[in-house]
Amino acid sequence: MTREQTTSFEQGDVATLGARFVFDGPVGEVLRRRFIEDRDNETLGSKFRLYYRFRPLLPIFVRQWLQKWRNQSIKVPPSWYIPSGMVSDLQAAIEQNSDCRVIHPWPDRFEMAVSLTHDVETKQGMQGIERIAKMEEDRGLRSAWNLVPYKYKVDLGFVRELKQRGHEVGVQGYNHDGRLFESKRMFQRRIGPINESIRAYGAKGFRSPMVHRNLAWMQQLDIDYDTSTFDIDPFQAMPGGVGSVWPIIVGKFVELPYTQPQDHTLLVSLGEQSPQIWIDKFQFLRKLAGMAMVITHPDYLDSAARLDVYREYLDFVAEQTDCWNALPHEITTWWRNRDKMSIVGEGDSSRIVGAGSERARVVQLCDFRVDP
Repeated sequence: MTREQTTSFEQGDVATLGARFVFDGPVGEVLRRRFIEDRDNETLGSKFRLYYRFRPLLPIFVRQWLQKWRNQSIKVPPSWYIPSGMVSDLQAAIEQNSDCRVIHPWPDRFEMAVSLTHDVETKQGMQGIERIAKMEEDRGLRSAWNLVPYKYKVDLGFVRELKQRGHEVGVQGYNHDGRLFESKRMFQRRIGPINESIRAYGAKGFRSPMVHRNLAWMQQLDIDYDTSTFDIDPFQAMPGGVGSVWPIIVGKFVELPYTQPQDHTLLVSLGEQSPQIWIDKFQFLRKLAGMAMVITHPDYLDSAARLDVYREYLDFVAEQTDCWNALPHEITTWWRNRDKMSIVGEGDSSRIVGAGSERARVVQLCDFRVDP
């Protein structure tokens, strides 16, 4: 995308960035409204701006204590990880058009998708990759590892090895200081080096540290997909959420929202000792034929107890035979193909046309049960 096209997004279709959603019609309008509302969350408050300026001076244990204290002070309902407002709106939209025939979100008769992703924040986190990757491989699973290019040394040989083993490597921001979107000038200064690291790693995807985001500015990234948004997460510095539990095509890239609570939130801030919330959210996503994307960090999966929680979740995921275990770039490729497909004909004689249509199937909107 050229700089002129990026500028047209910023000055023209500012709210939606030409976004295309999983379904058209009333359901698409619900998702569009949520997406527009979340664009208003793409700004850090003054307290967070000040915090990120002084953050490098704070010892890690102080930062973690502050984050834990803040998260525990936020009042949320017991089912805070379910986007209940969006669910109510979706239910109403589906009832308006329940007989509508649509292309199922996922290929090969899978009912939902799951994607495992990791953000590696420190050099200590880099040292934890092998143990977690082996744990996944033992269960026939693979994941995406998002590395910070200008904070610690990244061994390109190790990057190649991970990819040869079937994993994926993405780029996580610039140096993880929380200031990437502090100003347009700051972003412009860093975009060149970030794109250089994307090319060096052979990466197709990006995630912004702390999931800060400005989807208009990010059109300058040389990426096929981004994973810096979420369906709902009240604990982030930029809270809110796009509401969608499916990918969204946003300008030049495919946006893959994470839909599972982050490990730091569950295991560190809230002190959970089992994967039950992940499993409960997974079952909710199954009803919607959604995408279960989780973010974990080798930096925080740093004890036997926390590793056991992740291991239990992996065991659960590996047992789900109706679930497509896919890397982010695989989901992105499918989603671009699906976006170009169309349904021709009516009733039982209807069929899907377009590249890859042999993997797709027609369903009715009423097949999706969205009551949480």
